[in-house]
Amino acid sequence: MAEIEFENRDGVGLITLARPDKLNVVSWPMLRELGELYRRCDADAAVRVVVITGRGSAFCAGADLSRGDAFAAEAGGDFSSCPLSMQAWDMRKPVIAACNGHAIGVGLGIALQCDLRIVARTAKYGLLQNRRGVVADFGVEWVLPRLIGLERAFEMLVRGVRIDGAQAHDWGLAAYLADADSVLATALDIATDMVCNCSPLVMAMHKRLLWRGLEMPRDAFISLETRALHHSMGQPDALEGATAWVEKRTPRWDEDWIARWPDFL
Repeated sequence: MAEIEFENRDGVGLITLARPDKLNVVSWPMLRELGELYRRCDADAAVRVVVITGRGSAFCAGADLSRGDAFAAEAGGDFSSCPLSMQAWDMRKPVIAACNGHAIGVGLGIALQCDLRIVARTAKYGLLQNRRGVVADFGVEWVLPRLIGLERAFEMLVRGVRIDGAQAHDWGLAAYLADADSVLATALDIATDMVCNCSPLVMAMHKRLLWRGLEMPRDAFISLETRALHHSMGQPDALEGATAWVEKRTPRWDEDWIARWPDFL
């Protein structure tokens, strides 16, 4: 059986880590496949929002260490700490992590690259690489303090403290908190609302502006935002959004929106 599964649910691309007997620990081939799935979703106009989740009781309990230094052996001596061929934060499509259970190490790194997280109330979330003698990966040292502040990032990364879902939500690590059996349904409800009610082009542009803005000076960012605003005002979705509001109906968004993607983003 496939260790990563994919289906398009009416515009929501659902990616499932499917090794429930191993708590969805990831191998190097799984990471290669996940990166390629991200690329496919990014290029497919029919996929407007992506949800990633885990099968069974865990989201992802980390890397598959059953063969010792498996990652280094399979990847060769030269590999990136962000090993996916496309990172979630580089995709144009919003990516929601439905953390239905424990997310540890690489598992939490995968979730932290996403745009929204829903966590399970009693599940555990942590970065334990410090206790395994290796530096963390997936850019967690860059994104974590931006989400929860330097001191709490220190607690998780340097001390190796694990927190439960309620604390993760309280700290700002996740936007939503749910019981484990409701996490995926919550994520799919959010994603479906976005697919139906939000312009796919403008969602993608807003995502790109948010992530780019983390690294840009204010005035340079305002110039980029201005170009993006002008571009969006000339697209079919701008007229459709206003018309649908006046007519009190669900918008019929442009299906060819990827062809209208601005080259400056």
